[in-house]
Amino acid sequence: MKSNILIKLFFLGSSLMSVLMTVGQTFPSKGATNLGADSIVHVAYRNVQRKDLAGAISVLNPPQYLDKHYGTNPTEGMGAFIGGGNLWNLGAGLILVDGEPRALSDVTANEIEQITFLKGANAVVLYGARAANGVMLITTKRGRAGVHGSSVRVNTGINVPKSYPKYLGSAEYMSYYNQASLNDGLPAPYADSTIKHFADRSNPYRYPDVDYFSQAYLRRLYNTYSANAEFTSGTERARFYALAGFQSQNSLLNFGEGRNERNNRLNLRGNIDLKLNNFISTYVNVSTVFSNNRRALGNFWSQANNLQPQRFSPLIPIGMVAKNSPAAQASVKDSRNIIGGMYILGGAQQYLSNPVADVYAAGYDNFTSRQFQYTNGIDVDLRNVSKGLSFHGQMTIDYSNMYDETLNNSYAVYEPTWSGDSITQLVKYNKDSKPGTQNLSNTWSDQLIDFSMHLDYVNTFKDKHNVSAILMADALRRRQSRDFQYRTNANLGIQLGYNFDHKYYADFSGAVVNSTKLPARTRVAFSPTVSLGWVLSEEAFLRDVSWVDRLKLGASAGIINTDLDINSYYLYNAVYSPTAYFSWADGTYTNQATTISRGENLNLSYAKRKEVNLSIEGSFFKKKLALLTTLFFINKDGIPVQNYSQYPGYFFTTYPTTSFVPYSNFQADRYQGLDLQLNFHQDIGHVRFTLGAALTYVTTKAIKRDELYTDAYRNRAGKPIDAIFGLRSEGLFADQNDINAHATQKFGTVRPGDIKFKDQNGDGVIDERDEVMIGRWNSPLTGGVNLTAEYKGFTLFVLGTAYFGGAGIRNGGYYWVSGAAKYSEVVRNSWTESTKGSATYPRLTTTSGDNNFRYSDYWTYSTNGFNISKVQLTYALPGSVLKNSFVKGLNIYVSGNDLLMLGSNRRVMELNIGTMPQTRFYNFGVKGEF
Repeated sequence: MKSNILIKLFFLGSSLMSVLMTVGQTFPSKGATNLGADSIVHVAYRNVQRKDLAGAISVLNPPQYLDKHYGTNPTEGMGAFIGGGNLWNLGAGLILVDGEPRALSDVTANEIEQITFLKGANAVVLYGARAANGVMLITTKRGRAGVHGSSVRVNTGINVPKSYPKYLGSAEYMSYYNQASLNDGLPAPYADSTIKHFADRSNPYRYPDVDYFSQAYLRRLYNTYSANAEFTSGTERARFYALAGFQSQNSLLNFGEGRNERNNRLNLRGNIDLKLNNFISTYVNVSTVFSNNRRALGNFWSQANNLQPQRFSPLIPIGMVAKNSPAAQASVKDSRNIIGGMYILGGAQQYLSNPVADVYAAGYDNFTSRQFQYTNGIDVDLRNVSKGLSFHGQMTIDYSNMYDETLNNSYAVYEPTWSGDSITQLVKYNKDSKPGTQNLSNTWSDQLIDFSMHLDYVNTFKDKHNVSAILMADALRRRQSRDFQYRTNANLGIQLGYNFDHKYYADFSGAVVNSTKLPARTRVAFSPTVSLGWVLSEEAFLRDVSWVDRLKLGASAGIINTDLDINSYYLYNAVYSPTAYFSWADGTYTNQATTISRGENLNLSYAKRKEVNLSIEGSFFKKKLALLTTLFFINKDGIPVQNYSQYPGYFFTTYPTTSFVPYSNFQADRYQGLDLQLNFHQDIGHVRFTLGAALTYVTTKAIKRDELYTDAYRNRAGKPIDAIFGLRSEGLFADQNDINAHATQKFGTVRPGDIKFKDQNGDGVIDERDEVMIGRWNSPLTGGVNLTAEYKGFTLFVLGTAYFGGAGIRNGGYYWVSGAAKYSEVVRNSWTESTKGSATYPRLTTTSGDNNFRYSDYWTYSTNGFNISKVQLTYALPGSVLKNSFVKGLNIYVSGNDLLMLGSNRRVMELNIGTMPQTRFYNFGVKGEF
């Protein structure tokens, strides 16, 4: 069926070409412009010269830096190259690959010619409502006329874990758990003699002390291999670019099915440009990605963080089973999982699975992902109709699917009974079963069809009056698994531009948007934007200033209607549904009822992004210093929410859950800040230095929220959008008198050593009404620096990234230790009577610890840091060495990623809990050009 659709679209495109072949003359195809130089920039539906580029747009050209800063991630180190690469933190931005909505993972840096970050409203408006959070426009490479060549790049690297979680061993755990019991007024459950057996480690199978992060189970490192080949050629009539890439990576697990874990990725791309005649050009882009990830069933990393070290030995030696115990020997004989001919799987009645047994015997999962992307376009110059007039059309079909193929086995575990160092009895739980049946699950598919066209007009009058215009239309239909209806996007757009002698600029751009998420009466809206520019360096008062090469000021403003904040369809309709609930008036029975989850609002409309931004672009000191900065002010108004505070309390109930409150355009947020990028070039002797720096500062504020707090300090309005709310701590309670003298804390039993919280409202009670802002999740200030030093054939590249102003919460089982959970190293400085003056951790408890383990500034930490993200040394063999060979160029390079983090909380930020660890990556690569 998919092939039939492709055939029909091909013939549709051919028919359109035939109709248009009667007019026009040669026009360069949309993808034909090669951006080896950065004089051309791709923006919405057109290409512009860099000198005519409006503000609030940043550009990366990977071919210019990929040889010195190699990586497959297209945005690696982005924050150190350009300001505003995070699209001002407005939300998830729209990612377009060759003009089509796709995922960043669909492309690698090798195949990209340019990445354009469209940040301002004027820059994104032609993409309609879907672009209100900003656009990352990725343009892939294409062939050029008269350029023939190929290149091959091969890399091999190692990934070295930064750190692992550190948990207490068995004996230490028992000692601290005894302390927790005593803190709760309970007897110590572990006798000193028992603790001694575990501490001696004389029999690690009877008295286990299991470290799941040791080299018994994990490699010191894992490997990554990659290779890609690029081919390009072209004439005036036909051009092509092709790429084939492959990457393979194993895992840290070094036993059982873990040794077979591997992630493989194959990606292919072909971009073709054809000049059909002197009037029409066409292009075809085809890309496909195949991914295959095999892993052991179960979740080793999650289970390893939860299972205490003393519970049982995951492996039981067969050699320790008593020869004079026929029943135990029979259990061994019956096992279908003899590990290495020496062990059977250990466990207990309450531990029927464990991370080691899963990897050895549970089977495996094979995740497969396949993506196919096809784009066909046509460009026609309509000069015969009017000078400067052209037509462009593009049609896309994308299809992807993924699924899990699993081989599920069940296995038995054995609980031993010991007599001295011999096992006299084995109790079996579960049974061994290897049915050999492969199961398919988690199937998912995504289908996209997009069609866009635009009529362009570009002309110059009297050599100085430059005008441009675009009239465009785009329609997209997308459907993913479990969607009840198509996801659609449709918009019309207009762009009118004028500049006088590339000195004074004016641009009006707008879009008519249509969203099926809204009722018919508000579904269509118009988004207007305007932009102005002034090249000051062309004025008489700056023209003769020798150190100013170019200085341009820009300003833009606009309103974009967006449905990105409308998270579902039909929110404007009232929703009624049947329900049943229990009542205990005269016995237990079920009541039938009809509930409503929201009221009707047929006036629900778009949220609006209202923006003003100012920009400065400059080049100074004979182009040694380049500057680009933008100051922006954005309000997002009318975000749809159910604003309960505007309605009487009887409009909603909690049991059964019922609400007559409709969605309305109530919520509002503010974003403001600036971005900046600087680049400096200087030759010192025979060394050429290039220094770049970038930063982005974004401060946010919640303007309107649905809230009715008695205490103003609890209001979310007026605080950052990503504010963290919790209690203020005042240390730990020293004794019972300290507790008695303090406000009553309502989060459970409070004992000496528990966290003391501040009574914000002075009512003598500590509860949720005492929560205040204790931090913000995101770092408002991000940025970085990059340094390049070139000497003869050597190039040294260093990249650093920084982030300031954010906070995190130390939470989860690793930091919030309660009950009989696994104890991490954080408990070593817990409160006791003898350590009350120096303790940095609350008292241990066998209960849930509700008083202590909640959001408060006791657990917050600063995420400020500077990371040396990349160092690469490259050597290019001189041409004199290669002049008599078929090799045109040869680069050899070594690099390291994430080499060093500087920050007061580095250990916390570099630690992953429940997942694979963060790693430092060391790579060796070779690139040859032919």
